[in-house]
Amino acid sequence: MGEIMDAFRAKDPKTLLKNAKIAVGTPKEEEAVGWDQFSDEYKTYMRNLEEKYKGIVWLPIDTPKIEFDNYDEFLDIWNHQSHDVLRVKPDIAEPWTKEKHPWKDKSSWNVSQFNGLHLFQHPLIPLEINSFAGKLYTGKIPMFERILDQVNTYYPIHTLLSLYIWESKMPISPHRDKGVYWKCPTEFRSMLFDENTQPTLYVGDDNSEPVFVDLPADTNTFCWSNGKSMHGSTYNGKRKFILCASMIQHSKKTDDLLERSITKYKDRLNYKLEI
Repeated sequence: MGEIMDAFRAKDPKTLLKNAKIAVGTPKEEEAVGWDQFSDEYKTYMRNLEEKYKGIVWLPIDTPKIEFDNYDEFLDIWNHQSHDVLRVKPDIAEPWTKEKHPWKDKSSWNVSQFNGLHLFQHPLIPLEINSFAGKLYTGKIPMFERILDQVNTYYPIHTLLSLYIWESKMPISPHRDKGVYWKCPTEFRSMLFDENTQPTLYVGDDNSEPVFVDLPADTNTFCWSNGKSMHGSTYNGKRKFILCASMIQHSKKTDDLLERSITKYKDRLNYKLEI
């Protein structure tokens, strides 16, 4: 256990990425949530996308910006409705129970790394199955309804499972999220608001340099592969709000969106995309 704790004491993202792989390993595709419910045809489609888009580290998405209509109104709701996000189940990121976690009282079971608020949860999927405790906003305001509508329009969704906003409160060690592990883009996020003047979110694996998500000015939506890469974040005491979607991807919509986004942004990336 001491070696695992040491693995996460490093400060620089490159060392953290290498140590995270040692601590928790790499998941197999068939360990994905709901794997047995995916048809063979769907798995074939997604594996074709893996081969086609294996060069993507992260990618800006060619969609209009998803933003708060009224930031002050959002903050008022956030200050009254958001909650401390605490772990309630082990998962791929931290596969230890509360009692056996190597970080003990400093683990995510006891220390909240995020504030959060769910804007949507699929009616047939209870919040309680998630790795972290969640709170669903039950009010109805046009700003949140518009964000939900934009996500359903712009993201490559077959079925939306949940939609939530998280605000990190400390550096976040590199990890993978509980979900699917295709080696093509699976994680679609929108940076709703960010006070930082330099990017803080990074992706990579134990064999690569971390690559920071440095968004162009004309979009705030981006993606990466949860199967290929881990992700983490530095923290400088400034606020940022990230919109996160859990979904079953639509393979054709994903293909079309990635093709369009590569055409627009390939020459504006901070790494060389071989495609």
